[in-house]
Amino acid sequence: MPEIYPEPERFNPQRWETIQPTMYEYNSFSAGSRICIGAGFAIMEIKIVLAMLLMRYRLQLITEKPINGKGLIVMAPENGMFMKVHKQDRQFNQGVGGVHGNVREMVNLMN
Repeated sequence: MPEIYPEPERFNPQRWETIQPTMYEYNSFSAGSRICIGAGFAIMEIKIVLAMLLMRYRLQLITEKPINGKGLIVMAPENGMFMKVHKQDRQFNQGVGGVHGNVREMVNLMN
């Protein structure tokens, strides 16, 4: 889009040094017919790595640190989520703060 990027067809990595794109001007995986060919693989890889980590470790939320949300492409914690990492001891009720129940109980699903 020439109104956003001067010389849009030219490969110019330096343009990122001078502009601050909005969430609609830059999307790492893109969408539609121009979606990244590796997007599906990346999502699958994230799920596998997360499953492997959770088999070996238990994460405990540090509740004293505030969690402020921000939205870019998806909602995410602005400064991350502070956690303690423990070897997996299957003490799943430890360190979850005020969270309890399952997703169906916590979220009002529309029928």
